[in-house]
Amino acid sequence: MIMYNPKKIGIVIEVKYADNKNLDAECLDALDQIEKLHYTQALEEHEPEKIYKYAIACYKKRCKVVMQDEICT
Repeated sequence: MIMYNPKKIGIVIEVKYADNKNLDAECLDALDQIEKLHYTQALEEHEPEKIYKYAIACYKKRCKVVMQDEICT
């Protein structure tokens, strides 16, 4: 997790290795993990304006990155 203070932006990054070569499924699993395990909770205590969630899946030399953003109130 990273908190970038000047703009009140938080970043959560989850990285998975795709044993089954399915990069899409691993990215979705990583985003689900961020939600289910409340990885953004520590950032929310600092009242960010926005939190970016990155899911990265790797298999050998291939990689896929998926990003979701969340506007905080």
